Formats: sequence, C-alpha cells, structure tokens
Amino acid sequence: MHKTDTIRALREAMEPGVITRSMLVSLAIDQGPKKEGGRLFLQDGIQLDKLEEIRIEFLKILNIDYLWILKNLVKLSLSHNIIEKIENLYELCHLKELDLSFNRIKIMENLNNLHQLEILLLYSNEISIVQGISNLKKLTILNIGKNKIDDWKHVVYLREFKLLKSLNMRDNPCTEMDGYLDYLFAFVPQLIYYQYRMISENERQSAIDKHYRIISSLEENEAKMQMELAMQREREDKITLLSASYVEFLDDDYLFQQMFSSDEAGRTLSTINENTQNAFEEYKKSFLAICYELYELGLRESDRRTEEIRLFEIAINESKENTQNKARRIVDEVLEKKVKIFTDIKNVMEALIEKQEEDAENTAAKARELFNEFNDLLSKAQNRLISIEVILHDQMEDINEVFRIDISDMVNSFLKDTQGYFSLLRNAEIEYNNIINGLIVHYLSGFGDKVYIPFHLKNLCCDKDTLATTLATSHDIHLQVIDNREKHMISRLNNWLKDYIDQLIMNEDKRNRQQILEMSNFIEFQQQQLNLLSLPQHLDLADIDLHDDGILEN
Repeated sequence: MHKTDTIRALREAMEPGVITRSMLVSLAIDQGPKKEGGRLFLQDGIQLDKLEEIRIEFLKILNIDYLWILKNLVKLSLSHNIIEKIENLYELCHLKELDLSFNRIKIMENLNNLHQLEILLLYSNEISIVQGISNLKKLTILNIGKNKIDDWKHVVYLREFKLLKSLNMRDNPCTEMDGYLDYLFAFVPQLIYYQYRMISENERQSAIDKHYRIISSLEENEAKMQMELAMQREREDKITLLSASYVEFLDDDYLFQQMFSSDEAGRTLSTINENTQNAFEEYKKSFLAICYELYELGLRESDRRTEEIRLFEIAINESKENTQNKARRIVDEVLEKKVKIFTDIKNVMEALIEKQEEDAENTAAKARELFNEFNDLLSKAQNRLISIEVILHDQMEDINEVFRIDISDMVNSFLKDTQGYFSLLRNAEIEYNNIINGLIVHYLSGFGDKVYIPFHLKNLCCDKDTLATTLATSHDIHLQVIDNREKHMISRLNNWLKDYIDQLIMNEDKRNRQQILEMSNFIEFQQQQLNLLSLPQHLDLADIDLHDDGILEN
C-alpha cells in the first residue's frame, strides 16, 4: 500500500483526532524498512516499544495521547495536525527530535522532561511567549517561525541555551521591529545560523558593537549569578553531607540561638549588666564548643559508616559475581552441548525418513537416547544452577546479618556518645541558669526598695519568687530545645538503620526470586526448543511413534 493510500485509509477508518495502537501499527508498517528489511521487520512482529522514529502527520490529530508506548522513540513528527496543547510526552525521555509544526499550539509547555531533545520545530503555530524549555540543555536547533511572538524577551531567555546553533524566528511580529537582528546576534553569540543562513562575522561584530555596554553589564551580572549559584550549590552539598551525618547546623550557633529565639525574658535577663553579659558569652562559648565536638564526631562516624557500607557492598558484589560466573559456565556448557545434540537429533530424524522400516528400530532408539541425553543435561544443569543459587542466598543472608550487627553496633555506639554530649549541653544550661540567678539577685539587692528597679525588669524580677519563675521558664525552654534536637537526631538515625536493613533483606529476597524465575525460564525454553524437533508430517507415524516411545517427552 502506498503512503497516500495508507493515510487515506487511516482517515476513513480511525476516529478523527485520536491516536490509537492500530494507527501506530499501520504507520510503523508503512514507514518501516522495505524489501528484505521490511519482510524481516514484519516477520519479527511490530514492537512499538522498540520504534525509534515515527511520523504522525496530516491526520487531524487533536490531542497528543497514547505515545507512552513508544518509550524508545528518538524522532517524532506530529506536524500538520490540529493539536492545541503539548501534553503526554513525559515518557519519551530518549527523544532527540520533535516536530510540532503546523498545528494550533498556543503555549510551550510539558517539554522540560525531554532532556535529550536537540531539535524542536514549532513552525506555524499560535505561540506568543518562548518558555517552558529551560531544562533542554542539549537544544541545538529551534524553529519557532510564523507564530505570534511580539516582544524581544525571548532573546535573553535563549542566551541560556549554550548549545543552540540554529534559530528560525521568521514571520513573527517581533522580527519586524528595527534592530531585532542586531539585538539577537549580540545577545545570543552561540548562534551560527539564523533562518538557516550562516551569520557572518561582520554581522555579529557589528551587533556586538552596538550593544557593547549592555552586554558587558549583562555578562558581569551573569558572572555574579554563576558565583552565587556555585556558592548555593556548595551550601546545599554541605547541608546534604551534614544531614547524612545527622549533625547539620551543629557547627555554628544555630542550636544556641534557637533556645533564645522563643525566650525573650531569658534574652533580657542576660543583658542586665556587664556581669550577666559576660556570663552569657561564657555560656555561649562553652555551649558552642560542645556542639562543635559533637559535629566533628558525627562527621567521623558518618565516614566510618560509609566505609563499612563500601566494604559490605564489595563483599556482596564479589559473591554475586562469583556465582554469576559459575552459572554462566553451566549455561554455556548446556548451549554448547545443545548444538551437538540437536545436530545429532536432526541427523537421526533424516535417517528415519530415509530408512523408514530398514533398521528403523535402532535409529528410533538412537533418537530416544539423544532426547533423553538432552533432558538429562537440562535436569542436571537445573539442579546445579539451583544449588549454587541456594548457596549464594545463604551466603547473602549471612553477610547481611554480619553487616546488620556491625552497623548496629556502630550506630548504637555513636548514639551513646551523642547522648553524652547532649547531657553536657544540659549541664551547661543548668550551670548558666544558676549563675545568672545569683548575678541577678546580687544586682537587685543593690536597689533596696523595688520601686527603683528599672521598669523593663519589674515584670521579670520584681521579687525573688517572680525571678525564680522567670528563670525556671527560661530554663525549661532551653532544655526543651536541647531535648528535641537529641530526640530528632536519635530518631532519624535509628529510622535510617531500620530502613537500610529492611531494604537489604527485601532486595535479597527479590534478587533470589528473580534468579529462580530466570533459571526456570531458561530450562523451560530449552525444553520447548527440544519439543519443536519433530518428524515431517509426510512420515507415516503409524510405523514409528516417537511420542509413544517417549522420544518427544520433556
């Protein structure tokens, strides 16, 4: 069937505006290889998930749908349809070229998942803003001509695409404004072609000269932004590292400040006079020193856990590799002997056809022997494969258990030390509370009559009972912050340990089941191939019934 006939048939048979499996199959056949290649293509069956290229054009498609099945697609054309919305492309993560030209698309959207995309064609649509493609870092060709883009904002946006070499903006309102090309060439220096014509060095340099000052300012701002982004990534990497160590924010005064952020009274009492201020600074100094020791311990213990995990993974990978090598040798042995046995079986079959009655009994016996030999080979191979898998599974369980004990001891030891540091923080808080209490009492004793107490202190410490209550409340707030941080740290680390061990057990059980299934499938497939070896239909099976003699039994 010619292409035009196929398209005409699709238009008549398929519901307008709908992509279906039958449509995709028809297009795959029509667009697939021809002659001998086409015959093999059809003989192997149409596997849509293996297709790398397809054109769904001139079919009045309204909605993009059902393309999730084309997961390995590299090139897709949906041009010359009536598509209004870009959607349902998220599964096409291997896509390198996408043509959506000659449709009714208004918004560039749902494209950011196509990280491998190099060519994007959106010619002749209704787009007014260039957007929604920030993640397409490999984009080299963009054709968005004949749309409704009427401003120059897209120029600076396209500057971000460092691999962009070719751009077509023909027949957009923005291109009719004076100076557009100079602005584009100056601000998108990576462009080599505009509207498929090479940009000359004179054009580029002239454009840069016209916008030199703005470009210099922009480049300076971009450099600052890059530096800020680098610093931000460094901070995020550090937080990620410390979070994995469970000691984030303990290398500075975050925890200390957290205690006083909700304790205005405590902050006020610490500033009454020079003595209270000195006591506060000493308390802060000792508190931060304890936090920093805990912080360094956390980093060291994180390194120890990481090394323990690395050695554990080496051990299990070695066990898996050794077993895989043994299994591979068994499989190779089966396949090697299979070639010889199957050749002998075919020779015996041919001899049976030629001799029929002459010496047929001996030949049939030879056939039975060969079939039994291969079945015996498969049976022994299956037993050997299962045996080494059982041994590996037992080894993995033993290794997992040893690792569980070691990593649990490591975590528990760290948590015990951690609890000791938090006890030191609580003791430091108790000592500070006692010191500040004494200093304030001494301070207040100098006033005599309470009428002379400064106004901002009257509600906090007008008498000993009020002072005691204020300090007790402040103390409780601080201890609560310390306790919460300790509980949070211990809970997170224990949860990590439990989840990690549970995942190990789950992964091993899954691996074991998968291996047993693969072994069964391998043996079953070999037996099926053995069963396919049968006598030609024209041979009189009444004389030699191989099935009754057990020749073709599994």
